[in-house]
Amino acid sequence: MCGNVIYCFQQDVRTIRKGMFAFLKTLERENRKSADFRDRKMNETFQCDYKRTYRKEWTFFGGRLRLLLNPALKFAYFGRKQSKIGFLNKYYRFRAKCIGKKCGLEIDYTKVGKGLVLVHPYGITINPSAIIGENVTIFKGATIGSVRSGKNKGVPTIGDRVTICCNAFVCGNVRIGNDVLIAANAFVNFDVPDNSVVIGNPGQIKHKEDPSRDYL
Repeated sequence: MCGNVIYCFQQDVRTIRKGMFAFLKTLERENRKSADFRDRKMNETFQCDYKRTYRKEWTFFGGRLRLLLNPALKFAYFGRKQSKIGFLNKYYRFRAKCIGKKCGLEIDYTKVGKGLVLVHPYGITINPSAIIGENVTIFKGATIGSVRSGKNKGVPTIGDRVTICCNAFVCGNVRIGNDVLIAANAFVNFDVPDNSVVIGNPGQIKHKEDPSRDYL
């Protein structure tokens, strides 16, 4: 009687162990597929950044040479890699932080769309919660920041094909539309409609069709 109970118990243990191994293998396979998808997505996104920066496609030798010599491009590469899940994530984050500290770049690429170009990339700050659209151009000294209290509490949402020029400041829970040019030294704490130019401090909105065309 006791022997039959022990035998049945051993069989149950083997069945549970096989089920656990099968589950872990399935989970590992799905994680690999997900990681491969993230890698492809990251590569496509970074290559869009590269193409907009140099106006040419990524090549094996030319691309790697520019990646070695251009701190902004190197920062974008490691910044895009930060979204990759795995033990290398800490290394990518560390490299991006080191380059960012040297150049004064505070950018988290988690919510940044493809095709971001940093022109004269020094002293640029983007709040990590801010949402940045596609094909955005940001110049030296620009800040996209938050407001911690009041009616504008929150962070900006930047649309597609937006150009933010030198030392411009965008802050608060505001929406910047598509095809917008924010001029140098402008202060923006209000919503901006599509196809607009913002100038001055305090900022003033001027309607203009596709003002960022020369920067794309």
